[in-house]
Order: sequence, then C-alpha cells, then structure tokens
Amino acid sequence: MELSWRHGLTDFTMPFMINYMSQQAAAIDTLRRDNEERKAREASIQKPEDDGPILGQSRLLLTQAPQHTAAPPATGGMYGGMNGMMPQATGYGGFR
Repeated sequence: MELSWRHGLTDFTMPFMINYMSQQAAAIDTLRRDNEERKAREASIQKPEDDGPILGQSRLLLTQAPQHTAAPPATGGMYGGMNGMMPQATGYGGFR
C-alpha cells in the first residue's frame, strides 16, 4: 500500500484494498457472531455449582466414601513394601 502511494499507483491498488477490507470485516463479523453463540450455548449448558448445599454436591473429601472396601497390604504387595505407592521414574538405567 505504501509503495503504491509513493509511486502514484493508488488507482490500481484501491479496488483490491476495498475488496480485502470488506472480506476482512465480514470474517470478523462471522467470528464475533459465532463466539457470542458459543458463549450463550455454554452458559445454558453450564450447571449451577454454587446454588446447592455443599454436602449435596460432594465437594468435601470427608463426605466421599472409599471406592474399595479391602485395605491394601501393609508390607510387600505389588510394589514390594512401598506402602502401596508406585516408584517414581528417575531416568536411572539400573531398573531395567
């Protein structure tokens, strides 16, 4: 655009610039409309989390029942006395 202005070629480049700006404005309007529709859809789908009582929505870990009833073995077990925790990968090649 600057080169066409410096060399007096604006008569040739203006139709292109007008068309380009029109397409850009249409694309921005489409994106804005889609974004507003998406926000409205997400707002209608989102369940109200803060409306109910705390205990009724299971927010506290104290109110959660354990998923299993059998206690893990105190010693030994699947990971060899690691208190039921899996050992962390350190990158050390000796464990292979």
